[in-house]
Amino acid sequence: MPQRNEFTWTVMIQGLAESGFAMEALKLFDEMDSRTPPNDLMLSSVFFACSHSGLVNRGLQYFRTFETKMNGSHYTCLVDMLSRAGRLEEAEELIESMPVEPEPNALAALLSGCQRHKNEELAERTAKKLWPAAERDSGGYVILSNLYASAGRWKDVLEVRKLMKEKGLKKNGGCSWIELKNQVHSFHSGDGAHSQSIKIYGVLKLLMYEMVPV
Repeated sequence: MPQRNEFTWTVMIQGLAESGFAMEALKLFDEMDSRTPPNDLMLSSVFFACSHSGLVNRGLQYFRTFETKMNGSHYTCLVDMLSRAGRLEEAEELIESMPVEPEPNALAALLSGCQRHKNEELAERTAKKLWPAAERDSGGYVILSNLYASAGRWKDVLEVRKLMKEKGLKKNGGCSWIELKNQVHSFHSGDGAHSQSIKIYGVLKLLMYEMVPV
């Protein structure tokens, strides 16, 4: 890089990490000038790279090196990293021992890991901690309900859904975004609120007629 400062290092490391080039991002971070201390965003990008590439031990090594600089978001990244790798008990221990108040996203990351790795007991404990911290978010309820369903625990599924109904929570429908001519359009499952919804559904209907079974 012709100009090396905190801003350029951060942009390069973040861009590589979020584009799937984890090893390149970490290599650049390790080569960074020692006179440039890592900022919050830079550390988040490093932990993101480790999390999404399965480099758990390397992520923990960075954690030990920069532990005094860690904030709530960084701890959330670490919980996500451990949870993705199936190291759920370690993730739970980290949440319980971190020196800052755990973010709801940290609990949500652990809960997602429980769903991915089929750990119902830990999911129950985590969900009960998450619900008070994110009262209006149905995500934690849905994850636990899906986990119960995959285990055939239909009575527990009904209990969770009953609890959601009592709190006035609904499962969010699917949503996608597309950018066209510098304008972002959002589409929600079963939604007719888009300004051109009539035309859109008309085109979709035509496409359905054109589709032929293979």
